Amino acid sequence: MSLGNWYRRQPVRRKIFIPFFAITLFSSTLFTVYGFIQNVRAIESEIDKRLLIAALTMPQLLPENYFDRVVAPDSIGADEHWANTRRLCAFLDNVGGTYLYALHPESNRYYFVASAATDTMYWVQYTNPAPNIYEVQKTWEPNISTTPDPDWGLLRSVVMGHKDAAGRRFIVGADIHAYEVEALKRRAFLNFFIMGFASFLLAVVFSYVASYTITQPLIRLSNFTRRLVEGGFSSAIRLDEALFPDGNQTKAETAILAFDFDRMQANLAEHIAQLKITQSARERAESELRIAGQIQETFLPGAFDPAEFGGRVQLHALMKTAKQAGGDLFDYFALDESHLFFAIGDVSGKGMPAAMFMSAVVVLLRSAAKQWREPAEILRRVNDDLAIRNESCTFVTLFVGILDMRTGEVVFANGGHNPPRRRTAAGEVSAVPVKTNMVVGALGGRAFARESLALRPGETLILYTDGVTEAFDEADALYGEARLDRCLSALPAEAPAAEVVRALVADVAAFSGSREQSDDITLLVLRRDPEKAEPSGKQDGLIQPNAGSAGRR
Repeated sequence: MSLGNWYRRQPVRRKIFIPFFAITLFSSTLFTVYGFIQNVRAIESEIDKRLLIAALTMPQLLPENYFDRVVAPDSIGADEHWANTRRLCAFLDNVGGTYLYALHPESNRYYFVASAATDTMYWVQYTNPAPNIYEVQKTWEPNISTTPDPDWGLLRSVVMGHKDAAGRRFIVGADIHAYEVEALKRRAFLNFFIMGFASFLLAVVFSYVASYTITQPLIRLSNFTRRLVEGGFSSAIRLDEALFPDGNQTKAETAILAFDFDRMQANLAEHIAQLKITQSARERAESELRIAGQIQETFLPGAFDPAEFGGRVQLHALMKTAKQAGGDLFDYFALDESHLFFAIGDVSGKGMPAAMFMSAVVVLLRSAAKQWREPAEILRRVNDDLAIRNESCTFVTLFVGILDMRTGEVVFANGGHNPPRRRTAAGEVSAVPVKTNMVVGALGGRAFARESLALRPGETLILYTDGVTEAFDEADALYGEARLDRCLSALPAEAPAAEVVRALVADVAAFSGSREQSDDITLLVLRRDPEKAEPSGKQDGLIQPNAGSAGRR
């Protein structure tokens, strides 16, 4: 019999206890090994830091011009040498180490010129240097290693070069016996082994008690459900009331579960029927919303073709809906060979009603733009058309603009929408000063201000909906306009429109983290090409209303 078949045939209690036991054994072993490895690394790192600090600090503990005076066996007096030794010894005791010394290399020989050892005199020759002394002298780079010393055994050492004011080289080192490091590692292993074994024993006892306590009521409930199913949910089959003596007035989950099983028997058939009705209605609603989203996509323009205007302008737009259908919109098309119409908007509300209203706004915008060619007049016409029979008081914020490719002038009108951002050719970002005006569609008979700006070669206009600035992170903080400006400022000055859109969407996603998107996110970025844009000249002006020119979808 295979292990899987054997396990399948075991009672519930063993099925709970065996995985508990295996997981506990694995986790305890893993905890012990991993904790020991990390602790060993921490011990080695801490010792290396202490030795490095000792080696770096040693020259500062000696008199300021000490190494400048070290030139011969009689350069430093005995009194000064032993005073320095006592100072270094006290410092080494505080830091924790075995040896602290400075060597003077001369004619392939090494002489102790400072040491924390009370039995080492000044200018004593280091007759059997450790290998790391030679390594440092080759490269004069710091050397951290475990090194066998012929005289003092295996050492953990930090050795580095030091120069005096005249550029003469010395070697400074700090050591600790390797057996001291190993003793710390053994102590760490013992501590982690005891902790791991104790936690393993406690977990085994707990898993056994828990499996027994949990499985007894569950086994009885399982027998009841089997009888209930086999009996066709007959009311004659009753659950033993001893499983829930206090009804649902208890905190014991198994007792509450037993009580709920008993109540389930009475109304299960009704719930199943109601569930079927609810599921059918939900599927219809989701299907309709999905179809609405697909239809909504057909109202949005295709990818912008920069060749249509001779490569003088870049335009990239994106809409990321919070649901399957959203209320944001954007549009752009050529009015003629020199004028580009563009718009962005945000319908109040979400879901199906917002999607339907959005579709109506796009149709009205295109119709008005082809007839009137004046953003303020376009908004006025769309507003009056939407306000008719608008019992739901649904409205839309709109920003409508027309770019003259010859001069770079952007004539625009704002209907309660967020002010766009303007990015100069040098990468500086600022808000475009606009008049807010009334939202579109709420009340008829409203006028909208005509405004304009000059979009210079290399400049970028960034339009967005409040789904960007009002995105929330996991701590309920808003993305905000300040972060938007920082993200735009961090981009390269020559960043194309598509890169700006990708960077903003990525930054909003990184800010929100695991927080669910709460509103539609829509971006429209317009950049005037610095190389192919024609120089500013006398403005011919926008084509007057009813001048007539075929638009493009």
